[in-house]
Amino acid sequence: MPSLTSQIDAIIAASGTTAMGVAIKHLESGEELYINADHSFPLCSVLKIPVLVEAFHQIQTGRFTLDDRFELTLAEKNLPSGVLVFLQDGLQPTLRDLLTLMIIISDNTATDMVIHRLGVSATTQFMHELGLTSIHVPMTIREIFIDILGEAGADPRRAFTMLDKPEAEVSANRTGRAYSLGPDNDVGTPRDLNRLNEMIFRAEILDRAACDAMLHILLQQQINLRLPRFLPAGTAVAHKTGTLSGIRNDSGIIYANDHSHVAVTVFCTWDAEPVKDDPVAEWDHINKIDSALGQIGRLVYDHFK
Repeated sequence: MPSLTSQIDAIIAASGTTAMGVAIKHLESGEELYINADHSFPLCSVLKIPVLVEAFHQIQTGRFTLDDRFELTLAEKNLPSGVLVFLQDGLQPTLRDLLTLMIIISDNTATDMVIHRLGVSATTQFMHELGLTSIHVPMTIREIFIDILGEAGADPRRAFTMLDKPEAEVSANRTGRAYSLGPDNDVGTPRDLNRLNEMIFRAEILDRAACDAMLHILLQQQINLRLPRFLPAGTAVAHKTGTLSGIRNDSGIIYANDHSHVAVTVFCTWDAEPVKDDPVAEWDHINKIDSALGQIGRLVYDHFK
């Protein structure tokens, strides 16, 4: 039977990606597999895992509680993903609500509401204190949109006019800071994100209650068409996806059974330029890549269950 590594190599070769990094660790046995795992990738919305950790870090220091409420304003609304941009100003969600929305539907407004209160530099600082020095989170979601879309990215009211437009009709910059592989962008390696997930699972960050609360949120993930795509119905996966044009990411923990848990991170880039004017071809390519991540998730599940 082909090894797990050779099977994943074959999936990568057929995936239609330009680069893919994979980190896998079975948390009970310690068995590991790494492919291009020390290459830096833009995190996109996977940055929300480090932000989640920093939020609980500051909660544990007493700066916030999960029940603190923060007012939703137009100034903090972002283009979707998410729902808060469509809700009335003046709503006062709790920090628990914001963290849940940030993770399970990748709400971009919730994310910046959290980042602004934590401090933009705080997440990077704590990641480096944990030894995860490849992880940098210097950009808010709003800054990512402005870098890619210019002033259109700064106006949340454009959500209502941009959502249904084909990408070809939206002028997007794919050569700026949001696509940088350096510390000026929200970046990290598959190895370090996988280690972060392991540290949450093992309660090596903060205390057991805080880590269980983070896992509880991650397990409610609603975007499940990548690593969990081909898993048996009901398989628990605590994870977070990340997406920009030309980038597809997923990172988390597959609960293969009650006694077998696998940290898995897959980051990949692909050339979106040739299909940007053809929405059918674009979605076919995206589906092919997401299916590749799903195949990796299923191989890992079958190998370790």
